[in-house]
Amino acid sequence: MRRKLTARRRRAFLEALARTGNVSAAAQAVGVSRACAYEHRAADPAFAAAWDAALDEAMDALEAEAWRRAVDGVERPVYQNGQRVGAVREYSDTLLIFLLKGGRPQKYRERYELSGPQSQPLLQPVADALLKVYGTDADDQSPQ
Repeated sequence: MRRKLTARRRRAFLEALARTGNVSAAAQAVGVSRACAYEHRAADPAFAAAWDAALDEAMDALEAEAWRRAVDGVERPVYQNGQRVGAVREYSDTLLIFLLKGGRPQKYRERYELSGPQSQPLLQPVADALLKVYGTDADDQSPQ
């Protein structure tokens, strides 16, 4: 599968990459190895930029699908005694959480509070050591 990545194959590779978001699948679609694709990426900045744009396009499609499943939901069939009797719309809270964390990380990110022994601030032992050495808060020390 050691074919050259011609201009026509490059276009097809980038289209497949934008559609799948998968370098291996895109390389296979045009009949070249992943290594060949990466060699061309390293040698050609314009191709590398187009590659990045194709991956962005693939991620946009994934994000849109995650949004659809989280907000619009997915209709699932309901069966009774082997017969379809209706459907129920299911929403993905997990996808909704990921979208919120990704879109507004400052608000929805995980928060951790680190503390030392007896729930003291983690840096309290350092502050105590500085007080012993300098006899006062380190912030009050002026440079000499």
